[in-house]
Amino acid sequence: MEETGKILEAKVQRRNLADIVSARVLLSFSYGFLNVLLSLYLLHLGYSLLEIGVILGGAIIISAALSFLLAMMADHYGRKLVLIGLFIMFSISSLLFLSSKDIFVLIVLSGVGGFTGSGGGPIGSGGPFGAVQTALITEFTEREEFSKILSLASVLGIIAVSAGSFLIDLVEAERIDVYYLFYLAGIMGAAGALITVFLRDNGVRSRHILPDLSWRKILKLSLPTIPSGIGAGFISPIFSLWFHLRFGISSGEIGIIFGLSNLFVLLVMLVLPRIIHPGRELASIIWTRITASVALVALAVIPVLPVASVLYVLRQGMQMGAVPVRQSFAMGLVDPSERATTSGATSMTRSGFSAASPPVAGTLLAINVVYPPLIGGIITIIDPFMYYFLFRKNFRGKE
Repeated sequence: MEETGKILEAKVQRRNLADIVSARVLLSFSYGFLNVLLSLYLLHLGYSLLEIGVILGGAIIISAALSFLLAMMADHYGRKLVLIGLFIMFSISSLLFLSSKDIFVLIVLSGVGGFTGSGGGPIGSGGPFGAVQTALITEFTEREEFSKILSLASVLGIIAVSAGSFLIDLVEAERIDVYYLFYLAGIMGAAGALITVFLRDNGVRSRHILPDLSWRKILKLSLPTIPSGIGAGFISPIFSLWFHLRFGISSGEIGIIFGLSNLFVLLVMLVLPRIIHPGRELASIIWTRITASVALVALAVIPVLPVASVLYVLRQGMQMGAVPVRQSFAMGLVDPSERATTSGATSMTRSGFSAASPPVAGTLLAINVVYPPLIGGIITIIDPFMYYFLFRKNFRGKE
């Protein structure tokens, strides 16, 4: 009888994990084309590079604030309920985005919808979604399986985001307005909300809205995200625009480059968790972040498209490919009832500090296209060294 109960419980857990990942796949598919089209659409509307930076920066601030606020609410009031609300917000924002040219409306819709020009593939990315979905996955997963399950979810997300990137080229080839894909994103968001309705609520709740059990560890985990956010903010939200201005290529061609990079991210995600023991997670975070920063600096000064594309693919693979390992490392440090808050806090810090960078990047882009990725790469290299100095005991395999 007890054995039958365990089997049934395992089936329920697998079904819930499948629902979480399925909804994430729909979201990631949408991010695949939204990440490419957002800054290009703003340029299409006639906004200057500085104005585009201001719009993206404002949207990032809203997304960052929502990440922390909704993550705390998810831990305290229920992750399932908050996740349904997030999908509805994403759907409405996507459906309404093409209906206005007002700068304030565009900032609000982009921020509330969580599409700010980057993120959306690995399970830990995508603004408030990443925080809540990461915590939900750990609810239905044993600690020793965190890295593998988060990696699997991220791999499927990356496949979906790659498909979304490649879709732009197909739509462009059919001579259909690629910006109509915003409506498709709205449909995907509604479908994600419907899937999430069927999740089981495990009743995991934090004692207080503000974290009280793991706040010191949350603070330490948030500190390295400051240089990461500032540096990434110089280039990540405008990467598609940067490729367009630097090499004069179309949105479809940019989509192919982004799609290929996502496939490499997928490869890294498949391999890394299987060769990294939980005790060595921090070491993998450090060396992948260093590699990503160096690749970004090199990308800035390379004037040849094929070489620049390879460096972009390498940078994305190292930066995003280790996200499940970083999520596993963070989730393993904090109390289970405060995991969404932890993801929300790190996301808020990273995104919040990155919000100041896009307006500056827009100005620098108008001066010289080399500056945004060059400065971004130099700043982000501080991140892995902060991880080492803050968590040296973990690096040495001690608890």
